[in-house]
Order: sequence, then structure tokens, then C-alpha cells
Amino acid sequence: MTAKAIARELGITPVAVHKHLEALEADGLVEATVRRQPRGRPALVYQLSARALEVFPQGYRDLLIGLLNRVAELHGPDELYRLLASHSQSLRERYRIRLMGKDLAERVRELARIRDEEGYMAVAREEPGGLVLIEHHCPIYEIAREHPEACRCEEELFTEILGAPVRREATLARGDPACLYRIEPRPRATGRPVFDSP
Repeated sequence: MTAKAIARELGITPVAVHKHLEALEADGLVEATVRRQPRGRPALVYQLSARALEVFPQGYRDLLIGLLNRVAELHGPDELYRLLASHSQSLRERYRIRLMGKDLAERVRELARIRDEEGYMAVAREEPGGLVLIEHHCPIYEIAREHPEACRCEEELFTEILGAPVRREATLARGDPACLYRIEPRPRATGRPVFDSP
């Protein structure tokens, strides 16, 4: 969020927010990135750093990562991928019900709402030549960092449920400021993109 948005949420002045953010940034708990805006100057957007995520209890992490590592050791990377893909597929029906009857742009917006409810802090945006789904937080960050197959499974799931090609362009697990998925509409015969149902 921007400092102005944080100030609005907390009901304090932007000056007070900046003081807190400066202290958190000095401690390595907050990172700022520049976001271009349609009008005016670019805005500084603040997010928790990887170090900040460690402040919160993460007891499940070691167990789950250990289990996934064990699957990979005992059965190989293909079996690990199948396991992660199986989990992604278990989400498919729940997602599909919420996306049913919507055109592509509406499906992407609804998917962003679903992912936001799941803790991904997701937003959808329409850009020239396509739509993007941006996830500012990753509840499975440590898993994705150790096992990038998890990100691949999400990309494949999104392609399937949206009915359009999805390309992952950035991930938190690789150190990017957010996970970004670009959704490319099918071109019309006229060459203009179309966002209707598949």
C-alpha cells in the first residue's frame, strides 16, 4: 500500500505513517517499490519484506517443506510435481463455480477476488493487449521458493479455469515485488483482442 492508503486505514496522518515506515525500513521489515500511475508522479508502494514474514509464527513451514523434500528424494521431481498438481486440481471446481457464466475479464476479476480471500492480496487489471493478475502476498512463499513446481501448477490451473493462455512474468519466490500473471485474450478476426467466454 502507499503511505497515504495506510494513513487512511489507520486513521493517522501520512507524516506519522512515514515515520513508522522509515523505522520499519531501517530494520529491514518493509520494502518500498515505485509504482507508475496513469496520471501524476509515480507512487512509493510499501510491502513486508521476506524478513518481516519470519516475525509471524510459521511452525507448519518446516514440517511441510520437509515432507515435500522427502517426496522429491524418495520418488523424484516428477512425483512431487504430480502431488502439487493434484492439490491445484482440488481447487479447480471451487474456482470454476465462481467463474461460471462470466466473460474473460470478469473471470480474471473474480479469480483475483478469490485469491484475495485466500490471503494472496490479489488484484486484476486490464492493460493494453491483455489482462494481468497480480498477487502481492504469497501464503506458500517458502514452499514456492524451495519448489518452483508450485508456481508452475498455479499457472497451469489459471490457464485451465480462465480458458486463455496465462504467462507468469514475476514471482515473489524469485525476489520480484509481486507475482504477476499475464492473461492473453484470443484475437478477433479483425486482430483486436476479445475478452469473451471460451
